[in-house]
Amino acid sequence: MEIRLLLTLDLREQAALQAALVTHGAPDALVTLALTGACRISLLEEARQLRKWLAEARTAGGTDFASLHVIERALVDFGA
Repeated sequence: MEIRLLLTLDLREQAALQAALVTHGAPDALVTLALTGACRISLLEEARQLRKWLAEARTAGGTDFASLHVIERALVDFGA
């Protein structure tokens, strides 16, 4: 199944994401989002992988998840 989801961040959120990427194993979508401020997610599996990484980062601590909440909320609203 192919999906079309475009995520965008403001500069504050983008900076928080760049700081969070110190954690190893971040999905490609997060790297793209951190570097450019936007990314396209075209597969439902990719959206699920991103949501899983966010959940793991939240439970592991060490990540300012409050600033990344906008990403997870967009994924939930989308149905991932």
